[in-house]
Amino acid sequence: MVTTSRLLKTRDFGVGRRVNAENWHALVVVGEQANRRLCDAQAKDAVPAPDTVTLEQVTCPSETSDGLHAPGLRFGDRRVMALMAATIGFSHLIAGFDNPGLVERVAGLIDAPYTRRQATYDLRRLRRKGIIEHTATSTRRYQLTEYGRAVAVLFTKAHGRVLAPGLTQLDPHLPVDIAARSPLAQAWRKLDRALDDYINHQIIAA
Repeated sequence: MVTTSRLLKTRDFGVGRRVNAENWHALVVVGEQANRRLCDAQAKDAVPAPDTVTLEQVTCPSETSDGLHAPGLRFGDRRVMALMAATIGFSHLIAGFDNPGLVERVAGLIDAPYTRRQATYDLRRLRRKGIIEHTATSTRRYQLTEYGRAVAVLFTKAHGRVLAPGLTQLDPHLPVDIAARSPLAQAWRKLDRALDDYINHQIIAA
């Protein structure tokens, strides 16, 4: 289970600690902006997924506009999928996330050691792919770009709701009683038998 290692402070939003009217109004503005960004993010999650060209740009190595190498983020890769899941949380819409926070979340998702050095590398490639950017108040905190949220939603939904459960249903070792309740498993096994019959027929005919 992943827990939050530190509480947000007013300085995370560029607001002073002193209790006065100026800081209070500044926090009100921060709250209104966070609420608007939350609503916008929820709306973006319902937008159709990026096209195949965009997906290829993310998954394959490329270069930034200023010639920097941007390593690919392979769909299905355990670490990449954990990165996408770690950055997409709505909690990051308020003050973003930093290196230590990313380390904690990714390590919890992959259930394996994940270092700050690895996080630094991952943050760099996420930035070069245009998936994250610095927050307005700090160069050490990051947030998803509009484009980045669309990509992260595509990765996490496609993997969690389609690929993983789909492959489970296609497993030839899936118990018969469970497979009988799955239209996908039944169709796949029917296709598998038809292919075996076709191949055997062609071998005999030859």
